[in-house]
Amino acid sequence: MSLTTRVLAIDNPIDGIIPDFAIFGAEFTALWQKLLAGLWGLAIVAAVVFLIVNVASMATASAGNNPMEYKTSRTRALVSGISLGILAALAVIVGAILAVFGS
Repeated sequence: MSLTTRVLAIDNPIDGIIPDFAIFGAEFTALWQKLLAGLWGLAIVAAVVFLIVNVASMATASAGNNPMEYKTSRTRALVSGISLGILAALAVIVGAILAVFGS
């Protein structure tokens, strides 16, 4: 006597459906795009401020001969710079992800 396993094939219920904000109207589309652009701009400004503060902190730590403070400031400046780069390239990154996984 052999045991067999039955595999149930379930079709993807959202296959072929593409997100579309146009259903809510042009005003809604313009509103969420403006909000997103504003938040994105604020995030870029914040990243620049953090980068400036951390680079200045790095400079003061090196002038005061404090190696631990310098290392901490350097790490924070590096993270701030990477964050700024990611924010600047956010549209490209999201577009690439949608291109790869959207097909």
